[in-house]
Amino acid sequence: MDSRAVRSFRAFVVMAATVAIVLGVVAVVWPRPSLVLVALVFGVYLVVSGVMRVVAAVRGHGTPAVWRWTSGVVGGLVGVAGLVTLLDPAIPLLAYAVLAGVAFLAEGVAALVGGFVGHPGSSRLPTVVSGVLSIIGGIVVLVAPGLALTVFTVFSGIALVVVGAAALLLLPPRAAMRR
Repeated sequence: MDSRAVRSFRAFVVMAATVAIVLGVVAVVWPRPSLVLVALVFGVYLVVSGVMRVVAAVRGHGTPAVWRWTSGVVGGLVGVAGLVTLLDPAIPLLAYAVLAGVAFLAEGVAALVGGFVGHPGSSRLPTVVSGVLSIIGGIVVLVAPGLALTVFTVFSGIALVVVGAAALLLLPPRAAMRR
């Protein structure tokens, strides 16, 4: 690989790692504002995506009417979801947390059933323990969805810092680029 390509790759890694570290620190220091910002950006995306779908449905001359109607209705619903997100970002965030809590509960119940009934290739005790922990996690998320989102954001921020730092630490030294 030529040295220019190596320098370019190195610069990309340094830039991406630095952005990851900065975003990670922001998420750890300000978890709730970070969540709200992500929700707002997502809301803008949903509004734009919904409008584009409706426009495609209206201007889709020559396409089947079923596609046009489906695209238009879906676009309208997506756009409304985006507007709801922009008006109150807490609503979709809490909805996501509640869905995650319900998913934890369902996974826990499925694991318990599998642990008690038994299924090929699994040990009963770890499966039952996994099911119980999943149910407890689901209950915690459903009881305190805001706290669950904050904890998730902080852990995600820590992961970003670790991944960014690891990328910087694993870069070959500059001397290796001259060879």
